[in-house]
Amino acid sequence: MTRDLAAGLLRSGYRAIPEAWQRAGDVPVCPVKLLGKGALVVRGPASVRRFYDPDSIRRAGAVPAPLAALLFGRGAVHGLDGAEHAHRKAGFLDLLDDDVSAALQDLVRRHLSAELRERRGETVRVFTLLAEVYGRAVLEWAGISVPHPDRVGRRLAAIVDGFGISGPSYATAWAARLWANRWARGLVREARSTSAPPATPLEIIAAWRDPQGDLLPVRVAAIELLNVLRPAVAVAFLGSYAVQAIDDQPQARRSLGDPERRHGFTQEVRRVFPFVPALAGIVREHGDWDGEPVEEGQRIVLDVRGTNLDPESWTEPQDFSAERFVDRDVDPFELVPQGGGDPAEGHRCPGEPATIAMISATVEVFAGAAWAVVESGSNYPRIPTRERLRVRIG
Repeated sequence: MTRDLAAGLLRSGYRAIPEAWQRAGDVPVCPVKLLGKGALVVRGPASVRRFYDPDSIRRAGAVPAPLAALLFGRGAVHGLDGAEHAHRKAGFLDLLDDDVSAALQDLVRRHLSAELRERRGETVRVFTLLAEVYGRAVLEWAGISVPHPDRVGRRLAAIVDGFGISGPSYATAWAARLWANRWARGLVREARSTSAPPATPLEIIAAWRDPQGDLLPVRVAAIELLNVLRPAVAVAFLGSYAVQAIDDQPQARRSLGDPERRHGFTQEVRRVFPFVPALAGIVREHGDWDGEPVEEGQRIVLDVRGTNLDPESWTEPQDFSAERFVDRDVDPFELVPQGGGDPAEGHRCPGEPATIAMISATVEVFAGAAWAVVESGSNYPRIPTRERLRVRIG
């Protein structure tokens, strides 16, 4: 309990939580200091189930304000609880349905295929390429027309790229966030200036109301618009790892034309490669967590990667094996790269199906294209971890 986990995350990145478990020994939960106070790190399906029980854990105030403001924005759905959260979340669930996943999959497939054709013979950074392509795709889907969509994609990616560290990337992230807030507020105001019924996702979000029936403040509606656009661009972090995995798994490449095999490959990318190291909640009342006492107001830290690599759930969890997802129903509490449980009832990301669809389209296009790796390697254990992958398009 002597080392502060927040300082460890800044210093050691993704290694901080495994190191905390190692110091704690063979225990079901891991006591730590977090921001100077006692907290518990937990992992595994049983803990995920309890973590996503709204009667046990609340989210309001769980994420430190500077981090929440940078990544999600002030007043975002992520920090709400109870009826207010359910009301706001319903808007996201209605917006991000199965049709959206299919639309984004088609848009990514189309834009990425065109980009690879046009850039034949060039060497490209895969992460940057995907951030631009995903940005173009989600802006087109949302009904947002801008002169330089690639620039928007790069700025939204920059917000995510700097959230977990200090230094230049953090400053760049805040500059991108402030720009994005102003830009999105302008879009919301413009969308609200017409009396026509809302038709595009931008117009639908601009028309969202609170539980009392009042329009969301422009600032909050703009934040929630960004909370649809930014996560779509952030899929580039996992998409670039998917491309690297294709190169690492040449024997699997031929099978990726099959949708079921491609889905398994996509799920394994999400399971193995890190993005969010942990999620935070706050205990609602005094009790016990696997033998460790917990107090009202105490933070609980869900070890996301530790759950995705839990040997109790996964055979040889450190190995990349897309076959593990063939003919297997995945428990919503054992694979949690974007949260656990039912999106309609808790804080699991409602955009998860769209994420899967976008990665699957990326795998499909790259598996069928000619390219060769020029440079590979990641910046692990930095948070967020990014694949430094450059390829020459054949």
